[in-house]
Amino acid sequence: MAGLKADGFAIPAERPTAIAAADVGAATHIFAIGCVLPPGAAQSGKASSWDDVPDDQGYGPMRDAIVRHVRALVDSLR
Repeated sequence: MAGLKADGFAIPAERPTAIAAADVGAATHIFAIGCVLPPGAAQSGKASSWDDVPDDQGYGPMRDAIVRHVRALVDSLR
């Protein structure tokens, strides 16, 4: 959490919740980082797995991989 705070992100008090069908329907893109999406989300045509985000190298490499994915996404939307 120190890395997120150092990068200026607030740590929410809420816990993540499961993806509901309404979430999938309203989404334009769905990303899985270190998890398996439920079948409805995975088969929606909106899902991508960012399975190259390392979960064993600490915050910096995780952040860097996510930033690369986000930049690629933004570039693809232009």
